[in-house]
Amino acid sequence: MMSNQFFKKFGSILVLTVFILSFFSYYGENRTSASANLQVHYIDVGQGDAMLLKLPNGQNMVIDAGDNQYGQSVVNYIKNQGVSHIDYVVGTHPHADHIGGLDDVIKSFSIGKIYMPSQTSTSQTYLDVINAINAKKLTITRAAAGVSIINTTVSGKTFQMFMTGPVKNYSNTNDNSAVIKAVYGSTSFLFTGDAEHAAETDMINAGYDLRANILKVGHHGSDTSTSTAFLNKVNPSASVISVGSNSYGHPTSSTINRLLNMGSKIYRTDMNGTVIITTSGSGWLVNKSAWR
Repeated sequence: MMSNQFFKKFGSILVLTVFILSFFSYYGENRTSASANLQVHYIDVGQGDAMLLKLPNGQNMVIDAGDNQYGQSVVNYIKNQGVSHIDYVVGTHPHADHIGGLDDVIKSFSIGKIYMPSQTSTSQTYLDVINAINAKKLTITRAAAGVSIINTTVSGKTFQMFMTGPVKNYSNTNDNSAVIKAVYGSTSFLFTGDAEHAAETDMINAGYDLRANILKVGHHGSDTSTSTAFLNKVNPSASVISVGSNSYGHPTSSTINRLLNMGSKIYRTDMNGTVIITTSGSGWLVNKSAWR
């Protein structure tokens, strides 16, 4: 016959075990829930583009990395976000203000896939990126309309990333920009690189679903991008312009007015600094107040 002392001891162990299991189950769920966000960092790199995407499936993506002088700053920013592996790197097109810092990123992190459009360049900046890719024995997946990057489910919500551009090869380097749409639950983003009116028109005519809650405005707010027809298809509630001090007049008043007429809130990296937008797949939060 077992003693009361045994039952007391066994009961204490059982209670402690249940408590420990409940503790880890509870906090494990919270960690999973907290990490199941899509977070987009529009990094302030002056007159250029650089974005870090912390994806809800636990992966990371970098879209562009600013001009050459910002390479190490972008690397430091990414490291400060606790990122050590980048699953997807996208160089939207071979202009220095977009891919200048990509060689630093590729050298500094473990890299999964790299996407770049078919258009090449003879610039030293472009060659530096290619040399960094070759040094790690990585290959380039060609960025083009119709390319699927991710198609999965996270926390019961659809999570997709795919390309809507470039639809074809253009003589204009900007129009060859990789254009990426991200959809998580009911919230969507569109990243347009420097795609101009011709590329925008072709994406519309190709029948791609361009609707997005948050638009990364094309070509730093230049009047050569973000046409009325394109905006009518995207219909953004929020727009982010990655821009710095420049002699081009970016962003132009005409682009700003088109966005405001759409009812879109505008965020600018030259005015707001780095802009971070976070969504759980339903609605979103921004770390800054809108510029307009």
